[in-house]
Amino acid sequence: MVRISIRRKVLFILLAGVVVTLLAVGVVFIYGQNRTQQALDEQSEVIRNFLAESMGSFTEQFAKDRLQEVTATKAQHLDRELFIVQEDVEYMAEAMQLLLTAPDKYLPRTLADSRQEADILTGTSYIHYSRALLQQGISPELKAEIGLVGNFADVLKPMSTSYAGSRTSLYAGSKHGYLICLDLLPKDEGRQSIFPSAALKADFLAHYDPRERTWYKQAEAAGKPVFSSVYKGAEGNLDLTCAAPYYDAQGFAGVVGISYTVEDIYQVLVADAMSHKGSSFVLDQAGRVIFSSEKEGILAAADEGQDIRQADASGMAEAARRMTAGETDVMSVEISGKAYYLAFAPLKITGWSLGVLVDTAEIMAPVKQVEGEVVTKLGSFEEKVQEIMRSILSQSVLLLLPIILLLMYASNLLAGRITRPVRRLADGAREIAAGNFDKKVELTTGDELEYLADSFNFMTDELKKYTENLAKVAAEKERSRTELEVAARIQTDMLPTNFADFTGHPEFELYALMEPAKDVGGDFYDFYLLQGRYLVVTVADVSGKGVPAALFMAKSQSVLKNCMFRSADPENMAGVLEAANEELCRNNEAAMFVTVFMGVVDLQNGRFTYADGGHCPPLLGRSGQYEFLPLEKSCVLGLMEMPYTQQCIELQPQDTLFIYTDGVSEAMNEDYALFTEARIKDGLNGLAAGQPVADLLQQMLAVVRQYAGNAEQSDDITMLGLRYKGK
Repeated sequence: MVRISIRRKVLFILLAGVVVTLLAVGVVFIYGQNRTQQALDEQSEVIRNFLAESMGSFTEQFAKDRLQEVTATKAQHLDRELFIVQEDVEYMAEAMQLLLTAPDKYLPRTLADSRQEADILTGTSYIHYSRALLQQGISPELKAEIGLVGNFADVLKPMSTSYAGSRTSLYAGSKHGYLICLDLLPKDEGRQSIFPSAALKADFLAHYDPRERTWYKQAEAAGKPVFSSVYKGAEGNLDLTCAAPYYDAQGFAGVVGISYTVEDIYQVLVADAMSHKGSSFVLDQAGRVIFSSEKEGILAAADEGQDIRQADASGMAEAARRMTAGETDVMSVEISGKAYYLAFAPLKITGWSLGVLVDTAEIMAPVKQVEGEVVTKLGSFEEKVQEIMRSILSQSVLLLLPIILLLMYASNLLAGRITRPVRRLADGAREIAAGNFDKKVELTTGDELEYLADSFNFMTDELKKYTENLAKVAAEKERSRTELEVAARIQTDMLPTNFADFTGHPEFELYALMEPAKDVGGDFYDFYLLQGRYLVVTVADVSGKGVPAALFMAKSQSVLKNCMFRSADPENMAGVLEAANEELCRNNEAAMFVTVFMGVVDLQNGRFTYADGGHCPPLLGRSGQYEFLPLEKSCVLGLMEMPYTQQCIELQPQDTLFIYTDGVSEAMNEDYALFTEARIKDGLNGLAAGQPVADLLQQMLAVVRQYAGNAEQSDDITMLGLRYKGK
């Protein structure tokens, strides 16, 4: 089907009217021009408002979401790069410690001496003696040590290949005052000597002592790998160092490190990872700029830089406070009277934060451009229509009066036919924007308006399908969440909480708790009386997480309890574990397993018989001091049939047993460091002795949570406390 444009239709009708009506068309033209101009003005306003309201807000939100997503991705990339640098420094520290603690495995080695060589070239491992060391003299023992650590060059040389192309130094500074170093220079600098000038070389030889450097002092004070603050290096550049202490048999022996200039670390770790327009920078935990794409102003990197949290620009100061707090967000800030969007995301390895600034005008520029083009096109269209009508008017004055009335009527019909489809499209657009996706705009004009109406109808169909699919997904998620909540309640009900039922047994005091990491967990505890004189306690941890672990937990709890009740001898704990293991191994196609600690107390004499199935070692508190129970190594239950052994101790009045799962010992803080069994022991010994067992467990749980800080709980936490009070 041949489609005719609106412009050609109007031109054709007006020319036909000139031929038929001659001069009478002029009068008709005046009427039609007024009506057409009014309709065009109304529809132009409708289109402009629609663009400003819908496209503007959508584009702004989309751009902010995209900027936040890109910033978070780049922060992860930068975090990974810094983690690799930290790993390299830790490897260097381990290498130095190995050299110092195993002197019989290495031969002495001599390195180039910064004071003896005429020049030191890039990529050359050399040794530098501080003036203080030379004045006090080098003892035979220290000379032997220096010959030994000369082998450190075999570590520096291959590692330096990873840092080629930037101004980088890899080194080890001894507590005695000597430095083993390998300096790298970019090939594009056109020089090989590590000394930019004779004056800087003389200053280096006269004053450089590694023990006086910022990176040395910060690593020694921290006692672990650290990223230093920005400082002025030996060449006068702003430098940043990742440093770590190393040790010999007597303790602290010095510091190893990898140094970048601020400019190079930005190029290597940030600029190469950025593909956006705007500025990027990194803040440390003190609110200072570590490195930045800006060369001047508040965001430029500088020695002893300004704390941005104290900046005059209130918006930027608030952003800096949120960045140093480890938050992720996009917010509007104003710098030097100019508006920006600032996206930021934390770097977990160092505690720093990456920020990306984009000009607000740059975000909204496409919307303004489209809006301007639409307005221009509408204005051009109006001018064209007016030009045609003026031409027709000049020729229509010759038409006869009888035809004027006919053309006035025809012009009215013409204006209506031109503007009616536009109005229908505008009305349809309003209904669609209000959420009525069943609205259909039916036009049979045979031109671009009909094509536009078809596009509107297709858009509403697709939006309706998307909305329906979204509703289905939301309903499915709600159903899964409800099922998990029911499963969590069922699992909680399976764990005994009848502590008050034992008030008639003054021989003991008992309390337990379980904090799952997910909606349902794999840990469980159990306790019950047998024959009126035996108290059985069980703490176990099923492999895995979530619903599979919860199902296997229910099976394991039932099997262990049934095997205990079937046992002829309540104190035959090894036999109970062997019988339970045999049942759990049967039909265990999923290869699930469970660690178990199970024990029974004879309440008449305090004898505690226990057996272990690959579980964490419990602690026994006696006279206010906790120690780990003797525990023979054994295999978990559910993987293979094998024998188990049991052990026995005599409990004294007021002895307290603390049994737990690895969710306690392996709880991690924000630096991914484990709580460890040693901290469990120290934590228990740090609590007040003699307090109720329930208070003891709650306080121990508080100790674990305080250590974890804001880190997400990674495993189920289960504790059981039992105090034997005697007959």
